[in-house]
Amino acid sequence: MTGYELWLFLHSSAVVVWIGGGVLAQVFGVLTQRARNPVESAAYGRNMGWVARWVFLPSSVVVILTGMALTEDGNWGWDQPFVLVGLLGGLAVMAVAFSYVTPRLARVGARMSAEGPSPPLLAEMNRLVWIARGLLLVLFVIVFMTVTKLGT
Repeated sequence: MTGYELWLFLHSSAVVVWIGGGVLAQVFGVLTQRARNPVESAAYGRNMGWVARWVFLPSSVVVILTGMALTEDGNWGWDQPFVLVGLLGGLAVMAVAFSYVTPRLARVGARMSAEGPSPPLLAEMNRLVWIARGLLLVLFVIVFMTVTKLGT
């Protein structure tokens, strides 16, 4: 196994965890909304805050770092469109997801547990879920760009 193949394996595995987990989080979000159960909504918010911190954040860091290693080891230029979209897009998704969506989702879940659900809290959770869906869409665009090497 070459160094490039190792980086590619680690990169691909972390992408699967990050995006696959994001898709599963959205499925559970839809199921939670359909249940219209405030206790489930609160648990969803709390749980997604934990999953984001302990699963999505580490896997996203691995994606970025191994992507950089692949760029260097694979002799790809840093000016290639797919490299720029992958790096800058990944960092942008991370910034929004982990500095905005994740802490707010955890707070909304905690408030729902402590105070009970209310229309404003449910609306805030719904808004955060829609933002997360948008971020997931961006990740799929990045995967498309990097797999097809669009722009090279």
